[in-house]
Amino acid sequence: MDVVIHTPTGETGDISVWVAKFSKGWAGGSPYIDWLVNLLSPDVHLVAPGLRPTRGRAAALSAFRRTFEVLPDLTAQVNRWSAAGDVLFLEMTFRATIGGKPLEWHAVDRVLFRDGEAVERVAFFNPLKVRRAFLRNPSGWLQLLRRKLKRL
Repeated sequence: MDVVIHTPTGETGDISVWVAKFSKGWAGGSPYIDWLVNLLSPDVHLVAPGLRPTRGRAAALSAFRRTFEVLPDLTAQVNRWSAAGDVLFLEMTFRATIGGKPLEWHAVDRVLFRDGEAVERVAFFNPLKVRRAFLRNPSGWLQLLRRKLKRL
């Protein structure tokens, strides 16, 4: 299946190229926010446990920036993937430091393509492990508090 791998230019490629770019973006972390967002449709809908859903690339960029403000070393590794028709599933391992301690958790992303563009991404994971890591450690509280103070 050919998909749009850079929505600002309309560049297309095989789904494996899209996955490779997605993988590189998450492996690179915060410096690759634009890289990740450019894989998405201008009206993309993003859904993840514990976060407000977003619609549109500008909202996605803002959500990624907020996430990386709290978890500046957040990265993910794509372990395996499968595509059928207009749906792509990615099995991933996320890693970040919370309260000075490394944490990893597993997730599955479902990406829906329409007319070759990634129009929806729904992340499936249990957010309790991440929440507990923040709440069990005063340094984790400070990570969250810094984000809230920046918004004031």
